[in-house]
Amino acid sequence: MRVTITVPEETSAGFVVASDREPGDLAAMIRQRLPSPLAAAVAGRLGTPRLVFADHPADSSPWDLSEVSGADEDDAERARLAKRHIGVTCVMPVGDLPSGPHLARATAKAIAESLRGVLVDLATGRTLPAARLNRLDDFVLADDWLGTVLPPYRDSGRCTAGEDDIDGCNCVALRTRGLRRFGLPELEITDVACPHDLAALNILRTTAQRLLPLGRHPGEHVLPGELMLTSADFSTFWGNRDPMWDDGPIGVRLAEVTPGRLGIRAPASFPGTLNEWLWDELPPVLHELLTCEPDRATPPG
Repeated sequence: MRVTITVPEETSAGFVVASDREPGDLAAMIRQRLPSPLAAAVAGRLGTPRLVFADHPADSSPWDLSEVSGADEDDAERARLAKRHIGVTCVMPVGDLPSGPHLARATAKAIAESLRGVLVDLATGRTLPAARLNRLDDFVLADDWLGTVLPPYRDSGRCTAGEDDIDGCNCVALRTRGLRRFGLPELEITDVACPHDLAALNILRTTAQRLLPLGRHPGEHVLPGELMLTSADFSTFWGNRDPMWDDGPIGVRLAEVTPGRLGIRAPASFPGTLNEWLWDELPPVLHELLTCEPDRATPPG
């Protein structure tokens, strides 16, 4: 059964720098902090909807950061308690993807670095780690754009299923937060047994990468009944050029869960359960690879 997705004419992205410092001249700060090619690209967008700044005291801010989370709990706590919120937002035609969100986030990173603040991704509700300021052509989806993290293994000790039981539980549900800024529906995979959580996450990542190029083209897109995920899709997600598995493509089914969200299912031809498919049919690398450093100078995928 086919699924139709509709890519809008324009989309938006937003980030907040939570800080205790007054921001001062933001435009000058950006020029000083960003590498020259990024600074030039940002300068051409300032004063247009493609790049807008806003500074608010936290107690009158339009952004509620009280539920912000992140890998570094100290950063999350700093964001929740900060005295000022500096917003960086962009509204852009989808043809400007992924450059628009990439430039907005690089700008917000520069502000956070200058103010010693904490950068918060509004789409995911998570803090972003300090990182180098990327080149314009250095976008990779793996760079904290999906907002999806693994839950505590074995459901924080509440799961009592046996380690070797392929279908022993259905504790894990993984959902993206952040694909909408690329003009795409969010994705989810649910009813996953704890031992297969990483494989499920990598299927989610690879599916997101497979769909990403559609976000540049507004209008309706009819997806085939079975979407074929390739080794190149998984490599591109990480920003790598070399294949990451040797076998052929993996077929997945997509189903509309709610407007704006698609669920990932095992292929219709597979006779077993989702967990049996995750265990039996996937390349080993999808069970093993949690993170990976990108190759440099990789073009946008």
